[in-house]
Amino acid sequence: MSAAPITAWLGVLEAMCRPVGITCLDVIVDQAGSATPLLPSLPGVEPALSWHSLFTGRPEEGAGDVAPLLIRVDLTQPLQRQWLSGLLQHLNVRAQVLVLASPWDFQPLAEHLGHCLQASNGGYPGLLRYYDPRLFALLFSHVLQPQEQQRWLQPVAFWSWLDRDGQPRCLAGQAQGPDSAEPCAPLELSDSQLESLGCASDASLALTVMEAAFPADWGAERRFQISYASMLAATEAGVLLPAERETVLLDTLRNAHIDPPQTERS
Repeated sequence: MSAAPITAWLGVLEAMCRPVGITCLDVIVDQAGSATPLLPSLPGVEPALSWHSLFTGRPEEGAGDVAPLLIRVDLTQPLQRQWLSGLLQHLNVRAQVLVLASPWDFQPLAEHLGHCLQASNGGYPGLLRYYDPRLFALLFSHVLQPQEQQRWLQPVAFWSWLDRDGQPRCLAGQAQGPDSAEPCAPLELSDSQLESLGCASDASLALTVMEAAFPADWGAERRFQISYASMLAATEAGVLLPAERETVLLDTLRNAHIDPPQTERS
């Protein structure tokens, strides 16, 4: 990504930190989206960065090269800020980077966010990839109940990411102290919640297959949101076959993109 959007985003993040008295940004980087692991480069940064693999203590811990890393960057340290800016310019930021600002000390925050990966369905454990910025917003708009959202809201002043058009998006948190945070037991997801998550991948696939059906002037974020809403509607209606789900999307597009009526000429 070019330097200008990244610089603008960092400026927005710094401005949001000032009123709450936070001087550090915590960045979650999904290494699975990179050709080379990020981990070996971290010890070379001065002053030293605080970092933590969110797979620590999990069955996936051995997969360190693809683990999501939580990295704390002190914005008052010019070299750390410069390192962050350079890193963001070389990553697929819209798919790999989720940013938060928290008043918590680093280690309690890291352990808490690691616990937030734990999810199950019907008693079967799994991994909730909340750190994917393409999915993060959907958790709060379509998947999680308000009480379930608290584990992500209590420790932070805000979350931020870049949407599919490269525009900064933010979600306000509560910035509560660690003592007020509820114990982070594994999250039990219902079948309908999993279906809502699955609609995101269906929506992305439909966008690839049906790109020509979308108006040329629609941005990537609007296209995804229309596609996602169509997949949710198809699932709700019990429409499961891919071709039939694409038909639901076509009908949605026809309703959303109505040509203006022709004016009669005398």
